[in-house]
Amino acid sequence: MAFISLSAAVLAGGKAERMSRQDKGLLLYQNEPMALLVGRALQQVAEFVFINANRNVEQYAELGYEVIVDNQNYQGKGPLSGLMSCLAIATTSHLLVSPCDTPRISGAAFARLKEASVSVPDRIHYLYGISGAHPLHAILPVAETRVSLKAFLNTKNRYSVMAFYDYFGCDTVMWDRPEQLLNVNTPQDLA
Repeated sequence: MAFISLSAAVLAGGKAERMSRQDKGLLLYQNEPMALLVGRALQQVAEFVFINANRNVEQYAELGYEVIVDNQNYQGKGPLSGLMSCLAIATTSHLLVSPCDTPRISGAAFARLKEASVSVPDRIHYLYGISGAHPLHAILPVAETRVSLKAFLNTKNRYSVMAFYDYFGCDTVMWDRPEQLLNVNTPQDLA
């Protein structure tokens, strides 16, 4: 398999339990919706960017991106539900994903993931920094990951992103800009 084309998804389908169930991607960070900031960074390296959201779909669409919701067959499986839904509609050889709650992430970080994938296109690559693993900042080979993730979701009881990556085969990509990996999970983080 070869790296041929790249699409990208902003993952905004979570329940935001630590954020009082506010839709994190629509919350403002420096006066702009966080999902929009992430989408712009993804656009620097991907040919097509879309948003995976399960609430406030119309509001997300107003940001200028196509919005897809989780496939009903895979709902309730955490972030893997979003990954499966994104993989199901991706028509490119590879898919780049990023969570909506990391508004400082840069196109340079995504370019580094793309470089790793071009070199080794048959594995999943994800960012790793001084704060540890950031598995939802990742690039995945679409067709192979789709097949493997479907099998994983149908046979496993544990819906861990890292458990799936280990099952599939993955590599870390070091990113030494910890400020870009800021994860906004609580109102205090947003402030």
